[in-house]
Amino acid sequence: MDQEMTQKRCRWRNTYRNPLAQVIILGLICFLLPGMFNAINGLGAVGKADATITDNANTALAVTFAVCSILAGGFFNLVGHRVLLILGGFTYILYIGSYLSYNTVFVISAGAILGVGAGFLWTAQGAIMLSYPEEENKGLYISIFWTIFNCGAIIGSVVSLAIEWHNDNNHVSNETYIAFMVIMGVGTSLTVLLLPPSQIQRRDGSQLIAKTQSTSVSAEVMAILKLFKDWKMLCLIPMFFSSNWFYTYQFNAVNGGGVFTTRTRGMNGTLYWIAQLIGSFLMGRLLDYKHAERRKRAVCGLSILFVATMAIWGGGWAFQDTFTRASAKTLDVSTKIDLSDSRRYAGPVVLYTLYGSFDAMWQTYCYWLMGALTNETEVAARLTGFYKAIQNAGAACAGQVDAKKVSYAVELLINWVLLILGIIVAIPVALSLKDTLKTITAKDLEDTGEMESQAPVPVSTWKVDK
Repeated sequence: MDQEMTQKRCRWRNTYRNPLAQVIILGLICFLLPGMFNAINGLGAVGKADATITDNANTALAVTFAVCSILAGGFFNLVGHRVLLILGGFTYILYIGSYLSYNTVFVISAGAILGVGAGFLWTAQGAIMLSYPEEENKGLYISIFWTIFNCGAIIGSVVSLAIEWHNDNNHVSNETYIAFMVIMGVGTSLTVLLLPPSQIQRRDGSQLIAKTQSTSVSAEVMAILKLFKDWKMLCLIPMFFSSNWFYTYQFNAVNGGGVFTTRTRGMNGTLYWIAQLIGSFLMGRLLDYKHAERRKRAVCGLSILFVATMAIWGGGWAFQDTFTRASAKTLDVSTKIDLSDSRRYAGPVVLYTLYGSFDAMWQTYCYWLMGALTNETEVAARLTGFYKAIQNAGAACAGQVDAKKVSYAVELLINWVLLILGIIVAIPVALSLKDTLKTITAKDLEDTGEMESQAPVPVSTWKVDK
């Protein structure tokens, strides 16, 4: 009996230490934190009638998010993922709580603080998600994480939809905000379940490559700065920059601009996040297709993104042509589009659902591309920090464009152009990928700074001019 119990404990311990289990736990944490944030943000203006304060708060969030993300990779390597995730969780709770008072200064300040916490959380998330899986499963693990994470937004949208079903006002109730704060508190507490890289056991027997020596603040700063000298990272800046820009237009103009009733906005948000599951899964499986070399998969993924960009945003232009910023504000409840009016609602809901699927495909591709450049947790943290910094620099610009009351049609065109540019400039990176990586150690980072391949085994390493 004792031997049987010991074997069960060993099996449980091995399962718990498996990268998939850790990615699932990470997904649950993000399910309850940024997933819930996305749900309420997807209502437009975080559920409020006027998007101006939210635009300014989101700009403050994006600016501090961008700045913090540049440094967060270094913090990750200095203090580990648990500290970053816990601190990040508390900032999400504070931000949602600020809408209970709806004091302008408090909301904007909470947005700035959330930017710091979100930078910590997403850098830790990216480091874990990109480095824990085996090379051949990175697309799968990214899609699994994305599915769990977006279930948070789905459930959050359903909760807000249920609460607001009979609400004819253009804003959500305090009960909604309180419910979200409680859920986020649970998510923050789950961070204690994540294991450090040194305790991870892969099924194929390979070891996770973590820090091989202690690091310092100065060493981390130098390693992060070297990213801005690498041609691949520079080529990916347009793709990263555009990856959150479209949220402002989709949430505040399309869903929150005044065209839909409050409960319809909740339904739109629910379908938007459900579509994310499908988009991420399909893109992840394509990028992990084992019968094609990595370069071909990368180019195929870019091709699909280009077709989706032209088709979906072309449809968005057709819908945008039916209303303006000014005309949407003049609609009353009886003239807004409601989910009960299938004739008027069918086209817009399909479009908004496709917007959600497109977002997941884009984000999954970005993460997979970074995962194709390194297998090491320490480097993955820096790459993710770089990605989130550029991403939120774009989000900050998008928030201010909306806050300046630029026409919705112009906002859509800016999104469209940025997305096309991001795809085109990323082509050289996709063509440069190798089928396998020789992962470098922390010591190698002292002497290297640019990714290149070395014979006889295709590798990706870092090199800097002496």
